[in-house]
Amino acid sequence: MKTIICCLFLFALTAAQLVSADNEVRYNQVHLDAHVSEQVSNDTMHVSLESWGEHRDAAKLAAQINKDMEWALEKARQYPAVKASTGSYQTWPLGSKDNTVTRGWRGQQGLQLESRDSEVLSQLTGQLQERLKIKSMNFTVSDERRDSVENRLIDLALEAFKTRAQIVSSNLKAGGYRIVNLNVGTSAQQPPVRYQSRVAMASMEADRAIAVETGESEVRVSVSGTVELVMP
Repeated sequence: MKTIICCLFLFALTAAQLVSADNEVRYNQVHLDAHVSEQVSNDTMHVSLESWGEHRDAAKLAAQINKDMEWALEKARQYPAVKASTGSYQTWPLGSKDNTVTRGWRGQQGLQLESRDSEVLSQLTGQLQERLKIKSMNFTVSDERRDSVENRLIDLALEAFKTRAQIVSSNLKAGGYRIVNLNVGTSAQQPPVRYQSRVAMASMEADRAIAVETGESEVRVSVSGTVELVMP
């Protein structure tokens, strides 16, 4: 029992010392931020399409949409460079004006396409508009390209952080500085995609490729941290 009490006392004393150290007032600390960014060409195209319809019979509606999706997937299989995946099937009841009677059903299912070859995916998308409708389209930087750019920018951002720390240290006549903490963050921003509005019209020729601009994304690296100046 004495041993346990002694250990508890030592633990309490150590904890108190740690709290005291954490609450110790520190001087000559400066928080700094540095950012670097680069415009990178997007190399991956994403297209989301959907098949939808309305019918009084829910089973016939499902069969109609399923037929459209099978047709679209068969088209996509002809393009090995395109990755295709389907979304879940959803239905909603169509009520009467007073919503007392269900007069039919509305359903839809999505199809997501992705490819590094925007020309090929644009052509496939044009074909699929014969029976499907475009929901959205965007372009991104692939993980491999983004990682490569980020690794290079991290080095530049750290150099920028050290430069700022040195400027502050020299200006305040310090003998140098020590890094207290450091955080490195990355992000990528994609601009909205631009494509011809007429591509969404059902009257468009089935095998005509849509006109797109892949554009660029901004890859950004931020370094933030605290340095403690060594004052004479």
